[in-house]
Amino acid sequence: MSKDVALITLHGMGRRNERYFSELEAGLQRQLGPRWERVAFHPIDYADLLQTPQDHLWRAMISHPQNEMDYTRLRQFMLYGFGDAGSLEHSARKEKSKPEGVYYKVQALIQQTLRNVLHDFDGQVDRPIVIVAHSLGCQVISNYLWDAQHDYHIFAVLAADQSEGADFMRLKTAQNLITTGCNIPLFVAGLEKRICFERPNPKFHWDNYYDPDDILGWPLQQLDQSYAVIVQDHVVEVGRRWASWTPLSHSYYWGDKDIHQAVARSLAVFL
Repeated sequence: MSKDVALITLHGMGRRNERYFSELEAGLQRQLGPRWERVAFHPIDYADLLQTPQDHLWRAMISHPQNEMDYTRLRQFMLYGFGDAGSLEHSARKEKSKPEGVYYKVQALIQQTLRNVLHDFDGQVDRPIVIVAHSLGCQVISNYLWDAQHDYHIFAVLAADQSEGADFMRLKTAQNLITTGCNIPLFVAGLEKRICFERPNPKFHWDNYYDPDDILGWPLQQLDQSYAVIVQDHVVEVGRRWASWTPLSHSYYWGDKDIHQAVARSLAVFL
């Protein structure tokens, strides 16, 4: 059965559960009931591209007899979390459009996911897409949309391709980007001019959800007027009772009922 709408998800920074999306999936099944069967659900998992070298480095660090490191759990979180972000940004600058670069490989993974979505659409390139991204995944998909519109990185090889299929790969049918715990400000705060990608189509809108206690989740409208005209910021309280008022809330967006309802509403428009 051909699907009516696609839902694509991207996880955040650090070590991730391979089924990071399971609470969202269960929540949407409850919200949408039988209509869920008409959704092409495709979670993206890019962590292995970054985590394997991080694992090797971490083991080397903690096993070396001359190294003295306290707060090892916090250190590991910082290494895996900000190591993800730093490695992607370094790869984007240094490796440009080289296929062996990790930045390129992440973009290639997104494109492979879109090809799988297109299969679920029976090749119909005009079907809508909803994207949910968390934490570092927000920067990943924002970069993808920016590169798609400027023929950067993986899109350099598609620059001359103006077919409908190429437009689909550029996410020109994306209708809603939902970001949670978004840390894009940590990447661009030092830039004098911070410019958002343009709407891929006139109906596109971006909803950004953040918990005030989440120090890694930020509002986005103040980054630049180009963000303000696209993004709507929403305050939510996520996490279990003991964590909802602490920075640990960053890990709990996937299971939050308000987020489930927001995603369900976005999908239901097309069902």
